[in-house]
Amino acid sequence: MTPLDFAREEDVFASGAYWREYYTELGHENAAAGEFLREIAAPLMPIGGLDLLDAGCGPTALYWALFVPGQNRIEGFDLNPANIAHAERQIAQARAGTIDPSLEAAARHAVDLFGLKISPAEHIRRKAQQIRKLGTGDLTRPWPCEKGRYDFVQSVFALECLPSWESFEFALNQAARALMPGGRLALVNVSRTNEWHCNGMGFPTLNLTLDGMKQRIAGTGLELIEIREVESKDVSVRDQGYGSIILTAAQKPLRASA
Repeated sequence: MTPLDFAREEDVFASGAYWREYYTELGHENAAAGEFLREIAAPLMPIGGLDLLDAGCGPTALYWALFVPGQNRIEGFDLNPANIAHAERQIAQARAGTIDPSLEAAARHAVDLFGLKISPAEHIRRKAQQIRKLGTGDLTRPWPCEKGRYDFVQSVFALECLPSWESFEFALNQAARALMPGGRLALVNVSRTNEWHCNGMGFPTLNLTLDGMKQRIAGTGLELIEIREVESKDVSVRDQGYGSIILTAAQKPLRASA
């Protein structure tokens, strides 16, 4: 392949190329990311479920909701209206009993993880019912949510696509602001690359490392719970421009430090 031009003109989200390349199959890294969301969210589990925010949800709000256990109340936002439209269409179809086949492998994996005695289709339908509100919003500006509102904030394959480290740190601080004391943040990001690929084009990313992520989490006042890097096996089936992902979890202290 010739060197990729950084994409500016084509919206690979609106065209559906992103979903087709990254979510038609479950894949190794999506399974790892889903398992991580479950791992970090499960210890919180109040009887009434979690208030959950998906920040930079893309078209995948329902996809990642499948992996967070409980009877939750889910909200999300994304800068691209095409992503919100895709997610809302998928949610409406699931509620009506029409399941996107791309979701079934993810739902099957989630059902197995949770030990549920329901079909993948029923799991998708139930999770679709939990998504209360999606809207447009910018990760680099004050987030459209209340301070201290959420038990759980997740952001999957989003923050590394921000334009600068300043905007990345701003988003981390907005996530900390959105969490209630004791709430948790779960991040999934590509690592050790300056670009990711889709539909034969390159898109710039911030070059994340374990040490860099640890330093930036420390700057938010959140307490690091878990951080690890996972080598992606999906490089054998698609040209994605990166070979690893970082999984990061942090918790807001119950009390502010003196």
